[in-house]
Formats: sequence, structure tokens, C-alpha cells
Amino acid sequence: MKIFYTSLFLFFTVFAFGQTETVDTSKVYPVAEYMPMVSNCAAWDTTYQMQRQCSQDVLLKFIYANVNYPDSARMQGIEGTVVISFVVNPDSLISDVKIVRDIGGGCGDAALQVISALNPLGLKWAPGKQKGVPVKVSMNIPVKFKIKEVPPYDIIQGDTVYNTFDKALAFKGGDAAMSEFIAKNLKYPAAGNDSCSIGTVEVKALVEKDGVVRILEMNDYSGLGMDYQFEAISATTATANQWDIAEYKGQKVPAAYAIRMDFKPTSAACKARISDFDKAQQIAVEGSTLYNSGQKEAGIAKLSEALALFPNNGEFLNARGNAYLDMQNYLGACEDLTKLKEILLVTWVDNLLPVICKQAEAKAEK
Repeated sequence: MKIFYTSLFLFFTVFAFGQTETVDTSKVYPVAEYMPMVSNCAAWDTTYQMQRQCSQDVLLKFIYANVNYPDSARMQGIEGTVVISFVVNPDSLISDVKIVRDIGGGCGDAALQVISALNPLGLKWAPGKQKGVPVKVSMNIPVKFKIKEVPPYDIIQGDTVYNTFDKALAFKGGDAAMSEFIAKNLKYPAAGNDSCSIGTVEVKALVEKDGVVRILEMNDYSGLGMDYQFEAISATTATANQWDIAEYKGQKVPAAYAIRMDFKPTSAACKARISDFDKAQQIAVEGSTLYNSGQKEAGIAKLSEALALFPNNGEFLNARGNAYLDMQNYLGACEDLTKLKEILLVTWVDNLLPVICKQAEAKAEK
């Protein structure tokens, strides 16, 4: 199995043109005496050439961090260079972002999306100048998509975690046995019965070659708190030596496994709360199934029904927020994913949220 990544190269294409005596500020210049560049680099007290190089380096870093190689392009083996054009205006913002050359497979849209995000993500420009006057300047950015084979593992917080296997990691006895094991070892904090606290914690466990289990990541989807997180960690680490270890090329290797745990109160007074929780989870599953089958509006309605019962459930917010994003309902996506970030304190939405919410603002202004 091949894993792919995106390799990009960026350069500016400029075209010579004849100098004129006067500066037309309404004109879009294909090249200027002083070309636009990232504002932080332009403020750097050094030569013009070094400022230009700094600007290109910053843009490369931005693109590497934000562009996605479309799955459809990878599956079809599509490689090549997409060219995106845009105009840097005297107010330091960019406009007129367009695909000049596309290679198919969604690569053009992927490159267009990342360049369009320059303003929302706060990457500001020092405008180009002609005879000392700020002017509009067009820029071309070629983005190269190259499929390359990479190692069969990821490095997560310093740990080597394999993602390609000859034999996948599995709990001894299968998923049913794991669910039974977790149920026996997961303790509900007694104090939670007073408020009927209920929710889900998901733990991403790293199972080492020797069977030792450690915690890679944890999502407290309902914001239950430290007591519940501690119990989730305890139940997860108790699975040590209960696994059939993953193998790659005949060698045992460390691999990750996501374990989802529901915390339900044990008090009889919380019976109705438990019933609502089970109902909401079933509705959410139905909603996701409907959405993925193409019945998008019906799916959104079901997810909204689940959220009406549990407005602060991170799983439901994540599902509906991404559904809204897929439907280009940026206002809905902004609201749901912002709330998700507040509950989970997640960082994976940090780069995405400003773009989504900026799009929502732009649509609201129209």
C-alpha cells in the first residue's frame, strides 16, 4: 500500500513590460518595479532580493501546511503543476484568485482553496509599487503535485506509529471481547450521579511491540472532566497484553487503536437521562447514514434532532459541522466547529476555522 504526500514548488512568473511616465492606479500590472511580498519579509531590514526570497519561503511553508492532495487525484495517479493567479491590491489584500492551469482530479480546486485562504489566515502582503506608488500587481503561483512513496508509519508526538501492516492490530477475541473487557474495567465516577453526567470519551491507544499500552490522544466529547478522563485512561491501559500485535514485513510493530467509551450514571434517578442519551446516539447514527447515502437534508435534520437533546455533544457537533462544510453552509459549519473547539480544546480546527468563519461573514454581507 502506498501512502502519498504533496510536494510543492513555488515561484513567481513575471512578464516584462514597457515603462510609462505616469502611474495608472486602476491598472493591474503584470510586473512592478517593487513586487508584492509577504509584509513581514518586506519589513526585514536587508536587500530587496533577500526580502523576495523570504517571501517565497514563507509562502511555501504556508502552502505545505495547508494544501491537501485530493484523494481522487492520488487514486488516479494524477501528478503535475497547477497554476493559480491572483492580484495583490494596494490595500495589501488579494483578489481575483483564478485557476490558470489545472491537471484534474480536484488538484486545481485544492490549490485554489489554499491560495484563497491567504487573507483569512492573516498572511498579509506589502503591495507592489510603481514609481513609489502602490499599484495592483498580478501574481502567478505554480503548485506542483507529486506522488511519492513515504514510510509505512507516522511520527506522533515522538512515537513511531505504523499505518501499513501485513497483519493489523486486533484485540484478542475481537471487538465484542474488547467491549466486554472495557465494560468490566471502566468505572463511573460516583459523584457524577448527582448531576446524571453522561457522555463519551474516545482514547487513541498506542499498543507497543511488547504489548504495553500507552495513550496517544484523548477526546472528551461531552466535556465530562478529569475524573472521567482518568477512568478512561485506566481502562485503556488495563488492556495491556490483551492484543494480537500488528506486524509489518514479518516484524511486530507499534500501532494505534481508537477505543470509544460511554460513561453512564448508575443511579436509578438518571434513567430518563440515559434513555435520552441512547436515543440521541441512535438518531445521530441515522443522520450520518442518511447524509453519506446522499440524503443530505434528511441527514442534517437527524443530526440537529440529536443536538436538540444534547447541544454540547462534540461527536454530534463534529458530524453536523463537517456536513455543513461539505454543503458550503459556512455559517452552520463556523458555529458548530467553533463550539466543538471550545468543548474539546482541539487544535486540528485552528487553521480551518478562520477560513470557514470568514466565508460565513462574506456570505452574510452579500
